[in-house]
Amino acid sequence: MSKKGKGSKVRAGQLLSQFLRIIAEEKTESVVDPDDGEDRMATKAEALSRQIWKMALGYKEFDVKKGKDIVHKPDKSMMRLVFDRIEGKARTVGESQTSNQKIADKVSEIGKKRINSLSDRNAE
Repeated sequence: MSKKGKGSKVRAGQLLSQFLRIIAEEKTESVVDPDDGEDRMATKAEALSRQIWKMALGYKEFDVKKGKDIVHKPDKSMMRLVFDRIEGKARTVGESQTSNQKIADKVSEIGKKRINSLSDRNAE
């Protein structure tokens, strides 16, 4: 690929990211306020974040056609996404996964490190 082609591809990616950030801040989505249970307008970014949390934790919804509840189990990939974002380990699209460690193992490992650091402080 020529330098010009590669540069224009990079620029296109930068523009896409810029527009996604702008659109993410648009207050066009209706969400339920957790404090009072009322509907309110929120940014697309907040609505997406709430949906990611919902999927990570699992949820139940009522299927009107079938007349019964559908239980959606917690989604491990959404758990990993939330965990990585909170811990500052966000991967970019297309970045290879170098670790095959399960999310539960990651959580346990971090918990152990935190407990050990607390006991080290108390020992001093």
